Amino acid sequence: MAVVMLCGTLVSGCQGAEEEQQPPAPAQSAGAGSAASVAVSRQAVVSPELEAALSCVETYANTGTCDWAHWSELWETCQTYEHPELEDGFFLDEVQSENCTAANWSTLRAQLLAPRTPLVRVRDSCNGDAQVIQEAEANGCYTLAETTGASYVDVPLGKSVTLHAGTSCSGDSVTVETDSSLCETTFASGTSANDNVRAFQVEDVVAPPSPYRYTCADDEPTCVQNFNSRLGAINKKLTVRVVRMTLAGRTTPSLTAIRNNVRNLSDYYATASRNQVSLEITGSQTVQVTSSNCGKAKQQAIQKSQSNAFMTVYALPSGMCSTSNAGGRRIFLKGNLFRDYAHEAGHVLGLGHGNRRDPTTGKQVPYGDSSTYMGSNASDNYNLPQLHWLGWTKKEELVKINSAIDNGGSIDVTLRPVGANADSTSDLPLGAVWEVPGTEQRLFITVPKPRVTNSNQIEGGTVFVYRASRAVGCTGICLGTLQLARFSAKSNNEHEASGIFIQPVDYTSHFVQSDGKRVEVFTSVTLRIRR
Repeated sequence: MAVVMLCGTLVSGCQGAEEEQQPPAPAQSAGAGSAASVAVSRQAVVSPELEAALSCVETYANTGTCDWAHWSELWETCQTYEHPELEDGFFLDEVQSENCTAANWSTLRAQLLAPRTPLVRVRDSCNGDAQVIQEAEANGCYTLAETTGASYVDVPLGKSVTLHAGTSCSGDSVTVETDSSLCETTFASGTSANDNVRAFQVEDVVAPPSPYRYTCADDEPTCVQNFNSRLGAINKKLTVRVVRMTLAGRTTPSLTAIRNNVRNLSDYYATASRNQVSLEITGSQTVQVTSSNCGKAKQQAIQKSQSNAFMTVYALPSGMCSTSNAGGRRIFLKGNLFRDYAHEAGHVLGLGHGNRRDPTTGKQVPYGDSSTYMGSNASDNYNLPQLHWLGWTKKEELVKINSAIDNGGSIDVTLRPVGANADSTSDLPLGAVWEVPGTEQRLFITVPKPRVTNSNQIEGGTVFVYRASRAVGCTGICLGTLQLARFSAKSNNEHEASGIFIQPVDYTSHFVQSDGKRVEVFTSVTLRIRR
């Protein structure tokens, strides 16, 4: 479940671009050194809380217990979940790779704190691990040296790169929005782009108008703004390449089984995104690896597979890797469970893990939220904060309640269950949202399911309260969530979560027969909310 995608800010809480030093304006023609000056301008900000978490992790490294066997204990004791530098997946991947040791700690600590903003990178041969020739972060035109032979380009999510055959971004061209092997790419004229690129133009992918992409006006106090800048890059048809890895003596799911799960994922996204997202399989292949070491086998597979797809799915031989994970636009799956596809693809789209606070102990349970695929349990959807971040909810489907409760008042809100998040003619909202004053955090109050299903044992009408960041300016894994509370629509009590109180006061439901059982289906839950 680890992921190596990176948050664009190095301050605690992923609070956004406004807390970073601004990069210099891009020149119209930039040489190889210009990108380095941008990177140098960024400074890591180590808060006292982050320093305490790092010192705590160091004690585990020094005692030889910064490992997978002690991960849950370390995660809770050191509160690594509070810091994007430790929660974006890179740290977990290093722990699982046995790199969190006393001997390696100083190096690992520096890597955790280093600026890791996703960059456009041009490479010298046709695979994603080749030597980097030039990097660029800011939008603008970048001219390559005459002797440069560009053969691959890394394209961060939310950016488009136009490759040009002429200097100063002129002449024959082709635009790519995903990592691309230039051995597989041609200019508009049909000429191969490999070794023929002299310049490239970096731009943002602009989201077309849609009811799901909106702004909140000053006279809309109940509007909940979405700060995801990459909606145009993810809400469209996305291409997928399937790579089946084989190793002598081990089994791997068939290409048919892998492709079927990708198609199932596409069907799920079509429903949950209201037909904004679909997946198109553009190619599939089987590659043989010779190493049984998880990391080495992955590198062999990457080198043998050339993919210009938005996402590449690698199916691993049995027993090779202890977990599935995602890195960049790649997902690596240790089995063929659908929930693993939805979990790792969620990381590619920018979702973090769904954690849970234990109501008895107050401790946080890693991946413990069963209302989202981003936990570790069976589920049937992402949770509402994640659906909102992906741009899969409309303006009227969330109600900001600060103006009603921040000065001692209360508000009654009637919600409809999220369910599959299918489009609905109902005028009831999906969630109430409280912006926690003085922080970058939000509370989402919602009803995940209308009825219990076979995927998990969340009863219909159960109310969930989540905490999530606004994630302003975040460019990697942006939206991890914490389930703070969970209670029945029929509860007579007030329930507290981070300083607000929620009490169910009404609901509507009916009964259906399912598998010989009488099942209650909720259509609305009314909640009274106060501070």
